[in-house]
Amino acid sequence: MSFLKVVKATSLLVLLSGAIACSPSAKEAGQEKAHSFKLGKDYELVRDTPSAKPQIIEHFSLYCGHCYNTEPLIKSMKKSLAKDVDFKRSHVIFLPQQRPEWGKAMTFGVAAAQELNVEEGFVEAVFDSHFKQKKYLGDYSHLVELFSGLGVDAAKFKETMNSEATLERVREMVNKANSDKVRFTPDLIVNDKYRVMINYIPVGAEANEVTPEQQLDNLIEYLLTNP
Repeated sequence: MSFLKVVKATSLLVLLSGAIACSPSAKEAGQEKAHSFKLGKDYELVRDTPSAKPQIIEHFSLYCGHCYNTEPLIKSMKKSLAKDVDFKRSHVIFLPQQRPEWGKAMTFGVAAAQELNVEEGFVEAVFDSHFKQKKYLGDYSHLVELFSGLGVDAAKFKETMNSEATLERVREMVNKANSDKVRFTPDLIVNDKYRVMINYIPVGAEANEVTPEQQLDNLIEYLLTNP
């Protein structure tokens, strides 16, 4: 199935019809207060059964200002993760709500970037265009230009965008966002079981007398080892 045909389809969007968007040392001190992490305040329960291996999934959108502003915090967290913790990005398809075809195209773009191992460069380039240059992208021609800037020629880009592997990645992103009941972005899901309450991180950091980066690191460590 070609990219252009899929972009015109609505079947993937239906899967997310109910989703809502966008809506001691200091570190040791934070660890000592790990017991203060509370269900319903610092994190939520997504499902009872955890993943077989430690993992974190970030549901995000390249059209989401909150995602852009949270990017430094996410990057800091990724650096602190143990090697056995798998971190994945999952682009939501329902933003921007006023241009649904762009949300679909950009989701394919992220999936293709993952296939081509240029995800970090792609995400950085799009965020920069959207929130620094105020130039919003989403047309097929925009994506061709973006990938060209990352060293991927037009033929390779088209082949990857139309590949079954890329389409499968998009299906997985849409289905995962649906099963995780994503209602805002960014949305961090730990071990398939816990949702981090991102908006509460600054408040928790102040209460525990640590930085937001340390607060998130401590919370992630707690949830990764929580039964």
